[in-house]
Amino acid sequence: MNIVIYARFSSHSQNDQSIEGQLKVCKEFAERNGYRIIGEYIDRALSGTNDNRPEFQRMIADSSKRQFQAVLVYQLDRFARNRYDSATYKARLKKNDVRVLSARENISDDASGVLMEAVLEGMAEYYSVELSQKIKRGMALNAEKCLSTGGNIALGYKVNENKEFVIDEETAPIVKRIFEMYIAGFTMADIIRYLNENQVKTSRGNVYNKNSLNKILVNRRYCGNYTYKNTEKSGSIPRIIDDKTFNRVQEVMAKNKKAPARAKAVGDNYLLTTRLFCANCGAPVVGVSGTSRTGAFHQYYQCASSKRKKGCDRRPVKKAYIEDLVVYETSNILTPENIDRLARSVEAQGEKEINNGNLKRLSRLIKENDTATANLIKALEAGKAADVISAQIDKRQSERADLEAQLAAEKIQCPQLKYDQLKFFFERFAKGDLHDVVFRQALADTFIKRIEFFDDHLVIHYNVSDGQKLSIAKDEPGVVRTWGGLVELRGLEPLTSWLPAMRSPN
Repeated sequence: MNIVIYARFSSHSQNDQSIEGQLKVCKEFAERNGYRIIGEYIDRALSGTNDNRPEFQRMIADSSKRQFQAVLVYQLDRFARNRYDSATYKARLKKNDVRVLSARENISDDASGVLMEAVLEGMAEYYSVELSQKIKRGMALNAEKCLSTGGNIALGYKVNENKEFVIDEETAPIVKRIFEMYIAGFTMADIIRYLNENQVKTSRGNVYNKNSLNKILVNRRYCGNYTYKNTEKSGSIPRIIDDKTFNRVQEVMAKNKKAPARAKAVGDNYLLTTRLFCANCGAPVVGVSGTSRTGAFHQYYQCASSKRKKGCDRRPVKKAYIEDLVVYETSNILTPENIDRLARSVEAQGEKEINNGNLKRLSRLIKENDTATANLIKALEAGKAADVISAQIDKRQSERADLEAQLAAEKIQCPQLKYDQLKFFFERFAKGDLHDVVFRQALADTFIKRIEFFDDHLVIHYNVSDGQKLSIAKDEPGVVRTWGGLVELRGLEPLTSWLPAMRSPN
């Protein structure tokens, strides 16, 4: 099988040596499994929390050429630390018959493997969020002292060695000139043309456009006010523009501002897209929206075949209704008993993976080495060619030491997901805010495999190993208790009358 390697390091305590280490492990993994490496894609000093990575995007585009069948990464968080991006790009690769492999995380394709992969991706995202929080705390501390928090610095300023804002004598006059021209009656287009014709660049080194010019004209830092998020401290940094000039610019901007165009109603993401399927024809159920005669905006899920009028008569269902129902029932199965079962199941899967693949091969080779060494010792005791046999014994012992070293290294590389870690991870889902968009998406990504949509009921299939039982301990109307990793919900419309108010965080 032809594969490519994707490697990445962020700017946090990593460097090119990190890339070399990733490539080494990936190449060893490919060699062990008989894969042929035909290319490498490497992004340096780029975060995995977003998809704005040149080599990553080139790899996704190249997958359409169908020259490789898999993308090999050092571990899943190198591919993406954002579940949405991960799911989106894995789906694009899958359309091109390309799958993602992890050199350190040997994940199977069965239900437990799917759940385990979701857990690993979730933990990587949790780490990324935690790191982001630490960075934000540091930025907040700098903001309290009116110091630079990093990132782009407004035109007209520079930062000294103490992270203090000081006036940039070269660019501050440009800021003054922009304000003067706007008050004098020049349009934004006139000012943009003037700046670009005179080769004046923005603080980021780009040409000017309406957006970059607008940011300058409304930036209160030019009045000496330090701004950070929603806070503002007056007189905290050097002033470039006086209050009278700044306020006059705001008045002119307000006067020139045209009446806003009627906002186009844009709904939330459709949570169940790619998971919801019509039980009648098997087609995916997709999100649709529209505006009624009264101007009200409505959102639904509708069978794709029915939408295209290709023979299916499945009726659409309201988006909010079906999403709330699925989120509530999925959260409802995360009882302490089921969390315990899930944690033990994934832990067992991890232990199973440790005993598979290369670990199993190395253990077999060590056993064969021991047998061969024992036979040589017997031959030596029988008085056969002592010199030759002694040399062979030494060689076998050296080979065994090398195999043991490889085995130890392989065990370190395998994911060691322990019960307590997994239990804590799953408990986060049992306590989350069911109204939070990010939490709802994470809940669906981690647990829901497929949903079958009938006229009067749903069947939800979860990422649970064969034979695993997840029960719903309730007897309200519309719920049928079932087993084997699925929950069947009947009587959709009547359920709206008893669906309880969903919880918010304590």
